[in-house]
Amino acid sequence: MDAFSDALLDLCAPHLGWAIEQFDVFCSVLPEGAVRIDAGTGVARVGDLELRADLLGTYAEDATFQWAWAKQDMTGSPAIAASLRLREIGELNSVPELTRAMVDLGHSPDPRLSAQHLGLVAAGLLGARGELHYSHGGRSLTFLATDDSDLPVTGPDPARVARALRTGADMLPGARAAEVVNGYATHHGLAARPVAAGLELDLPGDHRVLARIEDGRMTDVAVRGPDGPVDPAPPSPPPIADDPAATFIPAGLFAELARHHASALDRGSAALGDHLAELGWEPGVPPVWDDGVARYGDLFAARAREIGVYLPGPGTWQWSEDDWDGVARLRSAAREHGADRLAADRVALPDSEVQIYIAILLARSAVHLGRARGLARIPTAEGGQRYVAITDTRVPEPASPLDVIREVVLSSAHFLQELTPHRVRYATMRAMVLQYLDAYGFTPYHWGEPRLLVGVRGLHELRVALSHDGTVNHATHGLQGTLA
Repeated sequence: MDAFSDALLDLCAPHLGWAIEQFDVFCSVLPEGAVRIDAGTGVARVGDLELRADLLGTYAEDATFQWAWAKQDMTGSPAIAASLRLREIGELNSVPELTRAMVDLGHSPDPRLSAQHLGLVAAGLLGARGELHYSHGGRSLTFLATDDSDLPVTGPDPARVARALRTGADMLPGARAAEVVNGYATHHGLAARPVAAGLELDLPGDHRVLARIEDGRMTDVAVRGPDGPVDPAPPSPPPIADDPAATFIPAGLFAELARHHASALDRGSAALGDHLAELGWEPGVPPVWDDGVARYGDLFAARAREIGVYLPGPGTWQWSEDDWDGVARLRSAAREHGADRLAADRVALPDSEVQIYIAILLARSAVHLGRARGLARIPTAEGGQRYVAITDTRVPEPASPLDVIREVVLSSAHFLQELTPHRVRYATMRAMVLQYLDAYGFTPYHWGEPRLLVGVRGLHELRVALSHDGTVNHATHGLQGTLA
């Protein structure tokens, strides 16, 4: 939490211990399943569980956190009441992070983790029974707080107190351990006694907690009961609900497709887009399909091969009958990974808001496998999308300026985020980044992993920073030795 002001740190320190304890209890009763909120009614759903909840704010890919009270389309909504209370708390205590509409977290070593810390701090300051966050597209996050009366409220728990106090103290920079312990005691109506080793407090049931503090920092927390030392209960992690689209492609095949994705995006967007722009074609206007030719008006008749057609609702992918090399190689890879259903002529896609992403991933991977020069998406008369590989050699091979490579890495990470299961996110993003950099002659350096991937080419380097959960945070490039 080094990215936060002293005003916020001083304000939240007394609340962190019990807020972490409460968050553990909250997570222990949550079912698996997707998290969503109806902002009009203030009702959140976690799987099949409904909760009264408030929208705290949102975190965006540019490392900014926006409070719900600052969203113009949310004015008057009952779901922003909690964020308004937080603004009042911020005004009373002169806390900039709570009174600014937009909080810039870009200076944090891990902006995504800082956003999650801000959500937990907000729940603690509100005295909420729970805090939730979920992806609302790519690497963005939505944060909720709930005080639903059906949720349990923690008491001073001998099995949870040690981890709660240690975690709270470890999150805070500086010497604030005593504030965490005293705040925890006050919240639960207990008294913390100064002792030679630090602070001591008694819990119900003849349990005693000793928080060892040296130079203001917590070094250990020990809990003893009538029968001796109390073993900490295992933590209750937040329920992870991968989108159905993120579990549709087998992990081994998905990792292979992810390695192709950035290079395919480079061809499909950067190289082809630049060529069409030079010809004067208006961006965003699709070509017309004409049996092996993608016609961009009178400007360019590009030789092309059909990959497949996506049809929405309920959602199917139909492979082309044209046995082009890129398609043949991809379908063969699917069979090798035991994904025969993906190699079938017609593929039934999962019920998901991002099911079309699967079609896009398959099409982009085919483009790279077939060494095509680009990808075009053309509307069909049935309301679907036809994907064609531009094979015309008049479209140049992708160039490799550092600024383009950086943008492709970020765009690819944003797209793959929706399709990547949590458990393999770091491995997937790592494979994508390193494969793409290798294609452009970068030598990888592994000293910064897992939080930093570094590629060096000549006198230049590209750095890709990742969050604690494997999500790509940002990418920078420059001369060696100039990047902090």
